[in-house]
Amino acid sequence: MTELLLGVDVGATGIKTGLFTPDGRLAALAGRRNGPVHQPDGAPNWLIWDADDIWRKVCECIRECLGKVGDPGQVRAIACTGFGADGVPLSRDGHQLYPFISWHCSRTLPQSQEVARRVGDARIFEITGYHNYPINTLNRLLWLRQNRPDVLDQAHRWLQMQDYVAFCLSGEFSTECTIASTTMMLDMARRDWSAEMLEAAGVNPSILPPISEAGAPIGAVTSQAAEATGLQKGTPVVTGGHDCEIAVLGAGVNQRDIFIDITGTWEILVAAVDHFQPRPEQHECGLDYECHALPKQWICQSLMIAGGVLEWIREKFYSDVPDNDVYQKMFADAEVPSDGVYVLPSFVRGMGPAARYHSLGTVLGLTTATSRGQVVRAALEGLCFQLRQQMDAVQTAVGTQATRLRVVGGGQKNPLWLQMKADMTGLPVEITTNPEVTLLGVAILAGIGGRVYQDIGDALERIAFPTEVFEPNSQCHQAFTIPYQSVYRKIAPSLAEVYSATH
Repeated sequence: MTELLLGVDVGATGIKTGLFTPDGRLAALAGRRNGPVHQPDGAPNWLIWDADDIWRKVCECIRECLGKVGDPGQVRAIACTGFGADGVPLSRDGHQLYPFISWHCSRTLPQSQEVARRVGDARIFEITGYHNYPINTLNRLLWLRQNRPDVLDQAHRWLQMQDYVAFCLSGEFSTECTIASTTMMLDMARRDWSAEMLEAAGVNPSILPPISEAGAPIGAVTSQAAEATGLQKGTPVVTGGHDCEIAVLGAGVNQRDIFIDITGTWEILVAAVDHFQPRPEQHECGLDYECHALPKQWICQSLMIAGGVLEWIREKFYSDVPDNDVYQKMFADAEVPSDGVYVLPSFVRGMGPAARYHSLGTVLGLTTATSRGQVVRAALEGLCFQLRQQMDAVQTAVGTQATRLRVVGGGQKNPLWLQMKADMTGLPVEITTNPEVTLLGVAILAGIGGRVYQDIGDALERIAFPTEVFEPNSQCHQAFTIPYQSVYRKIAPSLAEVYSATH
């Protein structure tokens, strides 16, 4: 009987499950769409996740995967990954006391400002390795303390999204270090909850579960979960990890000189380090730290908007093109020179490398002759300029020069964009041809907790990670360097006063 490992990925736009053999072959895949919904009793702009609907879709996907392999007894273990920040307060019996507030929801901006006054952004970064984003979990908890104190007073545990799915499977309250490091409540150096940060938000430490490393066994599938999913009762449930770190595992990277570029709606540039040493200049450059899924390691990362900029262009400039053809048309149009058009992709204020300048999305160099293809081209170049800027910042922060860049996510499907990344950075850009990298990464953790692998190193040795490489063109690299230095890097600081005057 073939052993199988089950991974669950709760993403912001889709929920997926995948069954993998121990050598990394995808045996079955299922997916459902996901997205935030309006909070029925809330303000018009309040967005939440429907936890019951998410659990139902997870169960449907698991059943669909099991139906493709036939025997649920083949599944050795299951683990779940997902996005960070969003969590839910639960009673002792697992009843939801308040909905999951979605990271799409802006209600916690006042709380982030209050936490900044109480602690200071520099001190927050020193403790947690994180910028004080309004969506951070700590700000959600302060919002509840100020607006629904009864919820926190009654709460037995607070669980992040992936931890909630693990609870539904096992009945166990648990978390692990990578997802905990997205909350702005973690003492990053100690890999444990920060008393100083919790006190600043009035959070009782007792509602937070103990923190394990990724890939730790936490329980087993209950009778109720077995009935809902089709899994066998007693199947081991294992801690997963934040989807960013999980993608690093699924891409097969365990070398410091290979940086990971996770490209989708957001772009996350990731480098591994064996120490946590945050410095003020890293905060200014928009860098954050999280715990790595590899024990006693961390990741230094840059979070930037990316595909979301192209989505805006698609909506505003290509509404006449059918959805099935729109991206093919956009990238065909982009096979032209940008001809002096520049895009600063700061479409989310307060995030990314230009955040210190309060920057906003900016398009320069438009004329009456500018085509929409040139706008697409300029946006792709702007995203690559942004990547180059953050490559420099991350390399300085971690003290390692990258020798290559491995791209995962939706952006790995676009040859034009990939070649531009290679030409812009001057580095070989690799894409792994393994399907479903994030699911493979969380299946690896399931295999560690299920004793299929000895550790992550053993797993990476047993799995093949074939790659396709885009080599940089030295002439194109030099050609990009001139506008990068003379124009792009000057846009945000030159307009800082203007940005500060806009709201």
